Amino acid sequence: VLGVLIITFVLFTYISPDPARQYAGKMATPEVLAAVRHRMGLDKPRWLDVAALRHRQFKKAFDTQFIDILTFHFGLSMRYEEPLWTLIKRKAPASMVIQVPAFFIVLGLQLALAVLVAFKRGRWQDYTLTFLAVLGMSVPALSVYIAAQWLLGQKLNIFPVAGWESGFYAIHYAALPIILSVIMGLGGGVRFYRTVVLEEVNQDYVRTARAKGVGIRDVMFSHVLRNVMIPVATSTVVALPGLITGALLLESIFQIPGLGNFMVDAISNSDRSIVMAMTYITAIVYCRLLLATDICYAMVDPRVSLK
Repeated sequence: VLGVLIITFVLFTYISPDPARQYAGKMATPEVLAAVRHRMGLDKPRWLDVAALRHRQFKKAFDTQFIDILTFHFGLSMRYEEPLWTLIKRKAPASMVIQVPAFFIVLGLQLALAVLVAFKRGRWQDYTLTFLAVLGMSVPALSVYIAAQWLLGQKLNIFPVAGWESGFYAIHYAALPIILSVIMGLGGGVRFYRTVVLEEVNQDYVRTARAKGVGIRDVMFSHVLRNVMIPVATSTVVALPGLITGALLLESIFQIPGLGNFMVDAISNSDRSIVMAMTYITAIVYCRLLLATDICYAMVDPRVSLK
């Protein structure tokens, strides 16, 4: 987490363009530029500056910037001039409306299709679904989004091309992004889970169960599916931070005012406070989820011990 924070801090402090100049405009006078820098907090000494070290202002600079972020005191957004937590509360519902349903639908379909192709291994169902999974992994998401907007939105007028509306009518705008999220999320998961299921099918306990007369369906759902929970839990945790950050590309294409579009706008406008805060929050959530996954291993597999 500290590594992510330090790298992001250095990139946006020393490499990115001057945000004060961007917001003040090219024709801004030195007085206006100084006022904008003061309002954004950019006139404070930077904690890696040689000058700050020379004048023994290192501790002051470190406390006012790095420690504030480390302790969740993110301050105001440079662009919106509002507290970050207020902006997150405003943007999060739009992302949740899309990401939560898509996440559970994708997970269920991935497991169901993986078991199906493993059950039908070597048959036309296996070849067809595997081919479609590889095809889904190969097609760029941007091409699918634009094609869906043109065909389903503009030509057939089934879904809105872009936009958003709060309340119950949000589902009208969220339907197409949810469908596309499900389609684009199936390919890699089906391929991965198919491999995992096939590895379990070749284990000794499966042959023993089959020798005892247990049906193939019972073996798949009662034995195999339970033993693939560890890779399922691991891959699920990797996808969970997307529920928080939203889909960057999807929300930008469909003009959805969620956290993903919020993050893209912050990067485009060099809003350092938002980018660093969102990156820091995502890193913490990701690390906590990985820790929770390790603990859950002992719950889904009795062979794993936390001792």
